[in-house]
Amino acid sequence: MDWSFVSDDCGSVSLHDCEISRWAFGKDIICEFDDGFDVFADNPQNDTGRHKRTGKSEVVLKGAAYVSGELYSDGGTKTLAMENLSEQELWVLDFRRLINSVTLACDAFKDNKDAGFCTLEFMCAEVLYRWNEFTEDAWFQE
Repeated sequence: MDWSFVSDDCGSVSLHDCEISRWAFGKDIICEFDDGFDVFADNPQNDTGRHKRTGKSEVVLKGAAYVSGELYSDGGTKTLAMENLSEQELWVLDFRRLINSVTLACDAFKDNKDAGFCTLEFMCAEVLYRWNEFTEDAWFQE
């Protein structure tokens, strides 16, 4: 897919309270967001002067590898394999970019039940945020 906007500015995009709709695993790992994510007003790709929500979007972890995942729930802690990520309904609470890695903290649900919390870690060379449009103001825009 061709994208109108591509940003590598991790500090000016927020994935907080955004649902990961789909995963694509290959040389790169792609997290798709059907309902978009939030782009701060200071992002070079945002010329609106306001914090904005995007339409359908994705985060690309370039040259990525899945390192680990842990799911914490009332039933205890279990390892979350890469193959099982698509089974989870994941709402991002925190997305942290480190030098060569990314860590996600998410609320996790399976079939809209068995609520829990999970942490996911990936190694990657670069992170790209891609989207085509802004749809409305971000939830935190005054």
